[in-house]
Amino acid sequence: MNATLNRIFLSFALIGLFTVSNAFAQKTKVQKLDKRKFAIEIRETTTEGKKFEKDVFEFTPKEVIGDYFESKLKVQTIHYKTVKDSSYTDDGSEVKYFQISGQEKSGKADEEYHIEAIVNGRDISGTIKLMKGDIVKKSWEFEGSQNN
Repeated sequence: MNATLNRIFLSFALIGLFTVSNAFAQKTKVQKLDKRKFAIEIRETTTEGKKFEKDVFEFTPKEVIGDYFESKLKVQTIHYKTVKDSSYTDDGSEVKYFQISGQEKSGKADEEYHIEAIVNGRDISGTIKLMKGDIVKKSWEFEGSQNN
């Protein structure tokens, strides 16, 4: 009889612990980059006087997608990896901070696009460089904010 009561008590304790930990996990759900969209302005910095163009960068788990990539860079996406993923508190609210880095082959076999970006809360800024070996052939800068 004592063993049965102990099992019942243990079962209720485990159910309670699971419920509390599940509720805590849902409350502290960490926001990743996946499915986030950013309204950005991008311009080529290699040539003086280039104007900013508007675009939307969308993040998937491994790629950044943007119309600018296809129309100007002639690649559909740029693959990235998260270099830094952290959070901090600003005025009592948790803010996520991401640093990403990535690359994608261009249409020419010996050239690659390199992307470096920082997502700080709802803001994004970064650079894209067209590299041939260690030489920068062209470069772009972008900045914007989340729109979803």
